[in-house]
Amino acid sequence: MIIKRIMLLSSLLIISSHLQAASTAEDCAAITDNNKRLECYDNFLKKQKEQRSQETPKPAKPAPQETEPTVAETPEPTAEEKFGSEQLKNKPYQEKEKVDKIRSRAIGLYKVWEKGVPVTLENGQVWEIIDYRSAYHMIEDPEITIEKNIFGGYRLGVEDLNKTFRVKRKK
Repeated sequence: MIIKRIMLLSSLLIISSHLQAASTAEDCAAITDNNKRLECYDNFLKKQKEQRSQETPKPAKPAPQETEPTVAETPEPTAEEKFGSEQLKNKPYQEKEKVDKIRSRAIGLYKVWEKGVPVTLENGQVWEIIDYRSAYHMIEDPEITIEKNIFGGYRLGVEDLNKTFRVKRKK
């Protein structure tokens, strides 16, 4: 009985020393028994992990990451450029500043102010008259005022014209 125990202990000692001696993955691959080979790989990977953690101490504070500017970065639009954007389908801006009125110039020659006439401003905004009333007033590059009314709509006023028109922002 003692001989069996000694044989068992010596075989365990030989196996454990063989597992401990595996310093490369090739040593583990040479083992033919599947369970022993798996144990060998597990021990090998544990040792590697311990060595890496000892070699590279973790920094106390993470270094700030420098971000590269993206190609499509655009400057933040002004409150005037955001004016009326809630009427656009895609609603590109969140309103932080409140603007109730903008003054600008309409680009081009205008003769009749009636429903469906697009009004393009200097800043690139496009507004369309949605009012059924019309007026004849020929003017080139007029100064206009667009202001928000109480019910959430917008009114367009044209210089030298004593009339305002309901408008809707298109672009």
